[in-house]
Amino acid sequence: MNYETILAFFLADLALCLSPGPATMVTASHAYSGGMKNAIGPILGIHVGNFIWYALSGFGLIALIQTAPNIYEAIRWIGVIYLLWIGYQIYSSKSKNFNLKSKTLYNISRGFLSGLMVHLSNPKALLFYAAILPPFINPDGNITLQIIILAAITLITESIGLLFYSFAAIQIRNRAEIGEARLSILADNAEKIAGAALFIVAIAMGWLNYSNI
Repeated sequence: MNYETILAFFLADLALCLSPGPATMVTASHAYSGGMKNAIGPILGIHVGNFIWYALSGFGLIALIQTAPNIYEAIRWIGVIYLLWIGYQIYSSKSKNFNLKSKTLYNISRGFLSGLMVHLSNPKALLFYAAILPPFINPDGNITLQIIILAAITLITESIGLLFYSFAAIQIRNRAEIGEARLSILADNAEKIAGAALFIVAIAMGWLNYSNI
């Protein structure tokens, strides 16, 4: 796995993590209700969910590359197209409605289960691991090592995204009457940047795949 691919995946994954989804909103609401201590549980649960998805995807990709390399090559191009499509969806999406009114305090174990279940049940996570990973994995290289590298990158990017919205929720929780509106504006701006970044990454990965044909 070369540095260009690692950088491209980092940018793509960071863009996706900065685009608010169910996991982001669960973590932000926990942070809003009880501070950073309240957000630790869901953040840990989301990370464990990521590693479970990576482990399942790794076994599937290894089997597919070994048994049907031509199909895997087609999936890599489908992944590039999916990056373009999801970039457009993120860029053009409307404002998110953040429900941050709860003041309930959760313990770490309850927050952990909340984050884990939300992440494992999110259909977008399945699409991510099925369609987006293949363009970044070289079938001629060590697949297991590449999966580990990508999982480590996701640990970093997911943490950045979750901490970003958690700290934002904490900063605005003392202004409850305008807090949700401000977080929605913040999310809108983040999504515009994230969508544009995914377009750039998709084009770059398409070029890299074409160059390796």
